[in-house]
Amino acid sequence: MSMDFDIPDITENAGKAAGGGKHRKPRRAGKIRLGDTLRSISREYTATREKMDEDKHIEFYSLSEGQEKFPFYGIEVSIVGVCIRNKKTAAIYMELPAGDRESFIQKLSESEGQGEEATGMTIFSDTVTSIFVTKPDKGEKAVTIALMDSEEAKVLSDNEAIAREEEEKTKGLGHKIFKTYFNPVGRMSRRSYIPKMLGAAVPASVLFGFTCLKPELFEGDLNLYIFTFLVVGTLCFISLISLAMRRLSDIGLSHLYYWLFFLILFAINQLGGQFLGSQLMATRVVAVIFMAAVVLLAFFPGENKKNKYGPVPKE
Repeated sequence: MSMDFDIPDITENAGKAAGGGKHRKPRRAGKIRLGDTLRSISREYTATREKMDEDKHIEFYSLSEGQEKFPFYGIEVSIVGVCIRNKKTAAIYMELPAGDRESFIQKLSESEGQGEEATGMTIFSDTVTSIFVTKPDKGEKAVTIALMDSEEAKVLSDNEAIAREEEEKTKGLGHKIFKTYFNPVGRMSRRSYIPKMLGAAVPASVLFGFTCLKPELFEGDLNLYIFTFLVVGTLCFISLISLAMRRLSDIGLSHLYYWLFFLILFAINQLGGQFLGSQLMATRVVAVIFMAAVVLLAFFPGENKKNKYGPVPKE
């Protein structure tokens, strides 16, 4: 979601930039003005709530069916949405093609003075109004422009999250892999879950296929095939469990469902041999059910508000 990024503390930046601009920054973007109510915005657009933060009393709305494109500092931008706090517009979000970012920054600098560079964005701020322009990640085709009331921006800032992000960047690859695949804490969105799930499910499925189609490879004493199956298969299985628990957290389901599911799998594995002809066949059925459940979790939307497992995850 292009409206969902960490806002740094602008207290110091606002003081530095207040005297640098030639005039006050605009408080309007297209047909929306900072301070507008959701009712007034709804006269121009269809507003759809995308996310809410109950702790900060803010809501994010995407906008459609209205004036999509309009000039902002002489550059055409597209409306994305707004942030509503205490029933008034605290921020207006726009998008700009990544290739036009430098031209837009130059236009801003000519009008408002030199911007402040921060992690992932450039900031033009004074004591009244602030403009944030994100820096595109590799492969991104658009950047987000956020026009905010400076006092509201201070409320929206999440310095703890930014500090945690900076700390994470200093840690090694092993820590990142562990946190991604083996730490079932917090929530995970569908967009993040699908590629990570496939990264573990595909090799696990390949190994499972070999055990079904080429069982002779896994007979006898410990060999390369058995060793590979034990090591890679175990790592994939543990990572899929971790990812699935985080996906359950995002959906808002109790982790009791997780334990109930594995209790059922255990019962099938223990009793299935009597009904499926062999213990091996029962184990294979359990594996297929587990993989199907892991894939199925990718189709359920997460809760669009904070729940007991944490805030709404970033895409």
